[in-house]
Amino acid sequence: MGNVFEYLIDGSSGLVPEGVDGLAMIAGVCSKGQPGKPYLLSGRSDLEGTLGVGPLTDRLRDVFATAGQDSSVIAVPVAGQAAGYASAVTRLGSLGNAPDLLGVPQGNFDVVVQVDSAGGIGEATVIISTDNGKTWGEPVTCTSGLTVADTGMTLLFAEDDSFEEGTSYNFIVRMPIGKVYQYGDGPTVTVSGEVLAAAELQLEIVSGGGLNEGTYRLSVDGGDNFDKTRTIPADGKVELADYGVSVTFADAVYSGGCVYTCRLLAPEPSIVEVMAALETPLNTYDVEFVYIVGPSDSVDWAAASVKADELWNAHRPTYFKLETRLPYENEDLNDFSAWLLSERADFAARFVQVCCQFGEVSDSTQRKLRNWGGLQAGRVISIPVQRATGRVRDGNISQGTLPDGWDAVQPFLEDAGYLTAKTYAGLAGAYWGDSRTLAEDTSDYRYEEVLRTVFKAVRLERTAALNSMYDELGDPLAPGGAVGLNYLKANLENALNTMTAAVPPELAAYVVEIPPNQDFVNNGVAVETTLIGIPIIREIKLYNRYVYAGSSFDPRLEG
Repeated sequence: MGNVFEYLIDGSSGLVPEGVDGLAMIAGVCSKGQPGKPYLLSGRSDLEGTLGVGPLTDRLRDVFATAGQDSSVIAVPVAGQAAGYASAVTRLGSLGNAPDLLGVPQGNFDVVVQVDSAGGIGEATVIISTDNGKTWGEPVTCTSGLTVADTGMTLLFAEDDSFEEGTSYNFIVRMPIGKVYQYGDGPTVTVSGEVLAAAELQLEIVSGGGLNEGTYRLSVDGGDNFDKTRTIPADGKVELADYGVSVTFADAVYSGGCVYTCRLLAPEPSIVEVMAALETPLNTYDVEFVYIVGPSDSVDWAAASVKADELWNAHRPTYFKLETRLPYENEDLNDFSAWLLSERADFAARFVQVCCQFGEVSDSTQRKLRNWGGLQAGRVISIPVQRATGRVRDGNISQGTLPDGWDAVQPFLEDAGYLTAKTYAGLAGAYWGDSRTLAEDTSDYRYEEVLRTVFKAVRLERTAALNSMYDELGDPLAPGGAVGLNYLKANLENALNTMTAAVPPELAAYVVEIPPNQDFVNNGVAVETTLIGIPIIREIKLYNRYVYAGSSFDPRLEG
């Protein structure tokens, strides 16, 4: 009594907390950095100084190339495993199913298993070549598990399979350091080490000679760009420290014009290692999406879908972006597309996206073949939630070049739900197609822009609704008496107003409704919100007709 008391009334200014749209967590293999530790990076960060080389660093370059001037991301290193693969088996010469393949690659081989004498399992004989038919072994009996010596691989035939003479089964096996191909006469070169980053090595002998005499030049991007011409070292060894390998010349005379090529496969993460690395960062940071760098298949997509559901149940709507592998050495686009479609056939997840788009990607010094997931993620970061990444007036994908023949397979892959790019007659360069998720065809969340818009609205509504927790509801039967309900509705509308009032608008409109006659005491408050989105123009049809001026069909004379 007898004094002046001060009180602060908070929350009356109408401020709404910022969303997480445009914030990404990117996980992948790199040569530096602590696995599982989040690194806050921007376009001005020293990527190689912080993370070294590898797929994560490559994709971060792509992200920042397309994400805008003030973009920032959270990068999470993941422990990698040595890459390598065995391709699917191709059956040639007769109808029937190709066998499955089991094992772990042990070298670089081009395997041909050819039926030498017809029969069934235990009767037919086969001859085997591991150098694409240049040399053959002695005939052996074909068993249901036919092991190809030295390759680490076993062909699994069905017990009731029968074999026709001349039928062949082909597959290739590749290690992290791929097969060295030589074009021209002369001694060979060898490549050895533990691969840190992907590369397409191309070494050319500029002038012939032996050690400390001949000269060479080297490219790491398949011959698009070369380092300066150098003398072959006296010890014959050229270190490529950034890639973890060395090229060794034999102590022999090399011929000018001879060319050697070799493909290096970057280390790959397992989905178990990825999820373990993301555990702490996802508990620390709230992001709009998580982008996992590296080859993946439907098993990995399922794990990402489970994690997305966990985050949704924790009131943190988050979706995942993943990549597919690149085509194998013996795969054309048709074979690659067939594999992609088979992986997608029995899988659906509305909170998962998969980018299968690949091609050469340019940066300031190199032009390398890789997945375009980083370019798409950067575009997403740079645009508002309601906008499609394929909006043509935002520009083409200037950093990338599509592989030859891509336009023929792109519509099928886009229809299957993959992230792809395409070309338009009359425009130069590639443009993103539909930004699809792996949702079912009947889902409202088939498109990324819908998912982003709804996720942002849900986050804003939840924060606004929390202000009404344990508030007095009031008397819903008295005129204007349900003051708590009115306050809840006003807060929700105020939050969504930020989206309708954004420039450009992120929502066309919304309707927030609290149905009457609810059992508020026992069941709580149910609020129904209708989000009215901004439609996207996905197809344009132009109809033209031709008439003569002044004729009865001239529309200027109508009326």
